Amino acid sequence: MIFSKLKLHRLYAFPAVFLLAFTIAVFRYMHKHFAGANLGQILFFLNTPSEGADENLMRWFIEHCILTPCLYVLAVCYLPELLKLLRIKLPFAKFSYNRFISLLSLFLTVGYIFYKVDLTTINQFLSNESTDFYEQHYTEPQKANIQLPVKKNLIVLHIESFEKTFENREFFGENLLADFEDIETQGVQFKNFINGFATDFTQGSIIALFTGMPVKYSSLVHRVGRYMHFFHGYYSLGKILKDNGYTLAAVQGTDSKFGGMEVFLIDNEVEDKIDSKVIKKKYPQYSQNSPWGYTDEVVLDIAKEKVTELADKSPYFLHVQTIDTHVKHKKKLQKSASNGNVYHEMIRQTCKYVADFLEWMRQRPDYKDTVILLMGDHLRLGNDFPMPEERRIYNLFINTTQPENLDRTFTQVDLFPTIIEAMGGKIKGHRLGIGTSVFSNKQTFSEKYSEDYLHETLAKRNSLYEKIFLR
Repeated sequence: MIFSKLKLHRLYAFPAVFLLAFTIAVFRYMHKHFAGANLGQILFFLNTPSEGADENLMRWFIEHCILTPCLYVLAVCYLPELLKLLRIKLPFAKFSYNRFISLLSLFLTVGYIFYKVDLTTINQFLSNESTDFYEQHYTEPQKANIQLPVKKNLIVLHIESFEKTFENREFFGENLLADFEDIETQGVQFKNFINGFATDFTQGSIIALFTGMPVKYSSLVHRVGRYMHFFHGYYSLGKILKDNGYTLAAVQGTDSKFGGMEVFLIDNEVEDKIDSKVIKKKYPQYSQNSPWGYTDEVVLDIAKEKVTELADKSPYFLHVQTIDTHVKHKKKLQKSASNGNVYHEMIRQTCKYVADFLEWMRQRPDYKDTVILLMGDHLRLGNDFPMPEERRIYNLFINTTQPENLDRTFTQVDLFPTIIEAMGGKIKGHRLGIGTSVFSNKQTFSEKYSEDYLHETLAKRNSLYEKIFLR
């Protein structure tokens, strides 16, 4: 019989061998496309919707993390048969090959994981050690006596993986953000915008901007799969602006379901949402020419239309999110890349599109009444081109008052109170959540404590945080 000739018993070792091959492939995948991503980010995306993810990344994952390991399994499990066909005598004829391969694969899998994953991160995740950091430092937004005497419009341009580092002429041979040189003279730019704990990815960065809080992974992995809400009912930036008469809107070229952002925006009063699904229906003149959805050029063109519409509903808050600079997926840029680096060209193009949008805003009569924040969401992931050792996230505040000190160190959680005070608002104590306004003279926690201390402390369990997260 054909099935007996295939010796199906060889496949008894399939699970253990596949686990080893799959584990190695996944780590290679993460290193190639998301270098720097940590255990928390992986858990986040395993527990949130995957709709709208880059089709190329998903295809690459299936090919290299599923199909290739299956071929590897067949090769390993049927190695004895292959050796016999080659008339090579087996040195372990009486030894259980299946059992040996299974045990060896399991041993190597565990060893590889411990080799690749920082033991400190694993210990932090599994630890039940608690902290009273939030009891000492957390500021409840509803009790912060927030005032907005002047109702200025607010536009936040959240640029994917956008770094101040790209201006480093010495390292890159040119200023990749040359189109911003004139714009930067008209705004306020703080020196040290860095990644914070649990805010170093797009969704975590957006949540921090609205709440002044990190997305703590130990809570997320146990709860978000059932509840699918982040700080539900929290008195966030969206709710504060809504209570002050603002109209809230958001524009992005990707599917807002990805990472649970659709529900988060709804929870935060952003009911006027334009994402890839809406663009496909309402803007048929644009073609979907990006694996994620629509390119930055399209997103910023639609943002102009939305600003024109919102001007009749002033004051307004518009959140714009781009994606092109996430990964280098635009093959057509190969020919136009001036130095052969596609990603460099994508940075330049996104910079140009944003600069065009800002120049368009400058021609509007309500420009001076609009606070504009241009910022990266986090430091760039990936390793497809070299980066200098010292890196900072891009930030630029336009049409705000001049702060006393630009030499500030802050993270994504500090943007919540910072944005309100940049708009001319007043906050008792200058803090919201665990964020501190850098328009004040009060120290941020990133200035008060070391980065290692904050990451170690905030990774610990905290009952107050649990209540806030699950409210």
